[in-house]
Amino acid sequence: MSSYLTFYIVPKAEGSKPLALVSYTRSSAIYRCFNETLNVAYIGIGDEPQYTELTVNKVNEVIEDMKNEIDGNKKRIAEYEKHAAGNTDIIEYIIELKEDTEILEYFLHKAEFIKDLVVEASNSWNEYNKILCNVD
Repeated sequence: MSSYLTFYIVPKAEGSKPLALVSYTRSSAIYRCFNETLNVAYIGIGDEPQYTELTVNKVNEVIEDMKNEIDGNKKRIAEYEKHAAGNTDIIEYIIELKEDTEILEYFLHKAEFIKDLVVEASNSWNEYNKILCNVD
């Protein structure tokens, strides 16, 4: 069964319902990072969907966790490279770790863009006032 992390924008107009912006599958790094760090609300069963409202502080937590994971990966890569000495298993692991780190860096930029949306939501000239997310 598929699961998605979906981000929503809420227009300022009274009575507006959240509009889905983008969704990420369970297999993506952004899904994992947001869900593990923020324990994102499950959409629920029934008439009223559940949401987690994003704040700058919450998104900063996710970004910080992602940066820490990237830094840890880079330190592990450097250490493994020192000791690989032609060991194909270690070399293969280094390649996988580098690929994982590149993917994480890609999704870090996505998280930074989500932060930009959250910051913009506080500005009066925008036509939306909050960013929400949930998993289903």
